Amino acid sequence: GIGCGKGEEQAPTPTPAATSSPTATATAVPTGETGTLSSLQGDVQVLRVGSSTWEVASSGMKVSTGWGVKTGNNGYVIITFFDGSVMELEADTEISMEELSQASGGSTTVRINQVLGNTLNRVENLVDSSSTYEVETPAGSAVVRGTVYEVNVNRYNGLAHTCINNINQGDPQSHYVNLSAAGIAVAVAEGMSACCWEGGQPGNPFYTDPGDDPLNQGDGGGGGCHGY
Repeated sequence: GIGCGKGEEQAPTPTPAATSSPTATATAVPTGETGTLSSLQGDVQVLRVGSSTWEVASSGMKVSTGWGVKTGNNGYVIITFFDGSVMELEADTEISMEELSQASGGSTTVRINQVLGNTLNRVENLVDSSSTYEVETPAGSAVVRGTVYEVNVNRYNGLAHTCINNINQGDPQSHYVNLSAAGIAVAVAEGMSACCWEGGQPGNPFYTDPGDDPLNQGDGGGGGCHGY
């Protein structure tokens, strides 16, 4: 996964009270759309809607709006969503399905809350401008139109710290991840990363691999998110 260090992204201030995480506009009504679990390794558990007890997951299991999925220290699982997008959960990761839906007009919504850990997200190009793939975290929200990106959520001294790593796919089309927090949004280009603290604003995007920086500015002060 990607490791994140403390950087120049704006740390939260004691006041005012931390704002709630940004959420997608909920115009679609959940219609029973699902994600399918596969490639399970080690400890993988699910939490059904209305249940307070985690249970062992199995390959082929369907998850839908309101479900939770988590992995233990040796766990790994792939979730393939109804729209073709894929999320890989690495060890010690927990997510919940905030919304998996398709509107009558055909637009799709995949909105995931990543509580902790590392995920790799492979999102098909969303042709419909109303379609959304969003990963919310306690520190910020990442929205894409189509790309491959990592989301890392750690906690330091009780505060969540999120880093986004937009993986360079090597194709001619530009793909961005929009990282939003505390009312500020930054566009993270391919080959770059950006981080934010819970209650704070995102830092400036920086090159994940400093060797890719044409100006040789290292991580640009972005704060030590590194790729594999």
